Amino acid sequence: MKSLVLSAIICAAAVGNSIATTRPALDVVEKGTSHEMASDQRIETFRQVIAFHQQNVDALWKQYELAETRIRATHGNHAELERDRVFFIGVYQRDIENGIRVEESKRVIAQIEATYAKKHAQRDLYEKEQLARLQSQLKRELLKEQKDLQKSKRKYASLVNEETLPLLQKAEQHLASAIDRVNRFSTKDTTIASR
Repeated sequence: MKSLVLSAIICAAAVGNSIATTRPALDVVEKGTSHEMASDQRIETFRQVIAFHQQNVDALWKQYELAETRIRATHGNHAELERDRVFFIGVYQRDIENGIRVEESKRVIAQIEATYAKKHAQRDLYEKEQLARLQSQLKRELLKEQKDLQKSKRKYASLVNEETLPLLQKAEQHLASAIDRVNRFSTKDTTIASR
């Protein structure tokens, strides 16, 4: 979550800087030379803002994927549990093969199986909770990004033309598909951790 917020802040600062650095140039152009040159610069700024919003969506998904991988790979993950289960069962299985404490070893193996089934279920629940929290954060950030794109669209409404309209539509479609993808998490119950 911290990296998600940090990334959003960095991206917002980058856009602010790019807009802030282009504004003085616009003032000079508007005062002096030609209005057409100022319009071209504003259109280029609008293109950059659109590209920035698309990059933010991609960055949010990249952060989500990294956080999901980190959650699944934390200590006590399914692979570690399975490795431990196989080891302990192997110890008692050798006793059975050697004819040592056969009945007791079978009973202990059954206990180990039950214990590790419970541990896997607990791990599934942990991962499901963490992923659900992560997905809600992602959805919140994507909705915020959608609002920011709409603000930019209103701000640069006069610059929407045949040149910028396809870029804007592509950005809106990209954002809408990202939000749809997040919405499918809860409907398909994909938050259930896989082993």
